[in-house]
Amino acid sequence: MSSEVPLIINPAKNLLRNGEPVFGFNVFESLRPSVAKIAAQTGYNMLLVENEHVLHNDETLTNFLVIARDNGLSPAVTVLEPSRHIVSRVLDGGALGICLSHAETPDQVEALVRWMKYAPVGERGLAMGANVDYAEADAARYCEEANNATLLILKIESWRGVENAEVLLSNEWVDAVVFGPGDLAAKMGFHGEWEHPQVVAAMEHVIEIALSRNLPVEPAIYPKNRAEYQQQRERGIQLFGSLRSPEYSLLREAASQAMSIYR
Repeated sequence: MSSEVPLIINPAKNLLRNGEPVFGFNVFESLRPSVAKIAAQTGYNMLLVENEHVLHNDETLTNFLVIARDNGLSPAVTVLEPSRHIVSRVLDGGALGICLSHAETPDQVEALVRWMKYAPVGERGLAMGANVDYAEADAARYCEEANNATLLILKIESWRGVENAEVLLSNEWVDAVVFGPGDLAAKMGFHGEWEHPQVVAAMEHVIEIALSRNLPVEPAIYPKNRAEYQQQRERGIQLFGSLRSPEYSLLREAASQAMSIYR
């Protein structure tokens, strides 16, 4: 066994590979050092940076990704399309994972692999910067390690994605599955009804496929107490935390709780 220190480490992916749970913190706007540090201090493993519904300055995003890694977190970034100018650049900026929103077709997944992975798996261009912590590194060794370390997450949020789940999850490079229940509910005709029985059933269909392939997946409905969490863990669910709520929802909840004694 090699005693060499890995050139790239993805803490969240290592946990998932070992069958352990990963707790994600969803960040929409607050790309600040305090957010990364507090997320790490409170036990989160992964930051999921929203890049579909908000606009980010490239420099600010890079700084945040580097800070997250320096605090032992695995930063992943949501992208709208699996294109080279988005996927490869975000990874070069320090992201350890990509979450493809509105995943619906195998072509999308193949394109995502193409721009996430170095040759011979894909066609990602090589640069040594934030992605390798600005260290000098053996290129061949780094590319091999990076191909195995980067986290490829599919976000299912349409009926087409549900219908194609079997083929989508059959790609060997898919690492995890999450949901966009808001969009899924809307596209199924149940706007705002994230926990409508038909919406939950659709997510459960995908969950069963994921579990049959030993793929990490989040629950259709997040646990409301420790007992429900233990039941979901026993079932094989691995992704938890705050992957669907933005950081300002948590701020609102805490602020409301602090004000409750005055009302």
